[in-house]
Amino acid sequence: MKRLLTLFVLGSLTVTPMGCSKKDKGTDNPDEAAQEDGDPMAELQTIPDEIQAEIDLVLQPINDVDVVVDQLTSIPTRYGMSAGDLTTMASAKFDGGTIEMNADIDGDAKAEIETMLATVEGIAIGLKETPARAKTATAHLAELGVKATGIVTKLTTSINAKLANPLLKAEKKAELQAELAQVMKFDADIKASIGDAKQTVMGVPNMGAEALGKLTAALAGGASTG
Repeated sequence: MKRLLTLFVLGSLTVTPMGCSKKDKGTDNPDEAAQEDGDPMAELQTIPDEIQAEIDLVLQPINDVDVVVDQLTSIPTRYGMSAGDLTTMASAKFDGGTIEMNADIDGDAKAEIETMLATVEGIAIGLKETPARAKTATAHLAELGVKATGIVTKLTTSINAKLANPLLKAEKKAELQAELAQVMKFDADIKASIGDAKQTVMGVPNMGAEALGKLTAALAGGASTG
């Protein structure tokens, strides 16, 4: 998404006296403040990705369960190996044990099994940490909401200050009004995203328990077919 704010540097060619080259950090000029603080619009645009990252972190082990359950069936079929042997390895990995792979397993089969076992190990760690991750994500989402509000306030203050200029040309006024509308849309979208994310995080402990039950059943079923 293109940046909507263009920073204009207003200066002159007059010589600055020695010792007066530093800008007053207490300036009331919104453009100078924006230059010192970076690009607020660009920072605002990163917040949706930060929200999604919090959700991905807590959901990763839960989503990985479906992948592993599918692999416990598909890998033996595709590579002609014992489903029971694969389940035994997965169960050992889930319980934190060490794995000694059969020497007959090599090539693509070995690579895919090793990847699956690493995923199983990640699931074991992730599901145990789910309550703590959910709590941390909730706190981070609240922080992102405060951060977004601060940036929106800074942007709207700056834009409205420019709009208040009685000498503002119609073309520039229209541009600023479009920027303001875009900022308000980002504000509304981010608030909605944070609300949805909080609802998702609240349901994560139950989702984790369901995922654990699904994986446990798959491991038990595979072992019985060995």
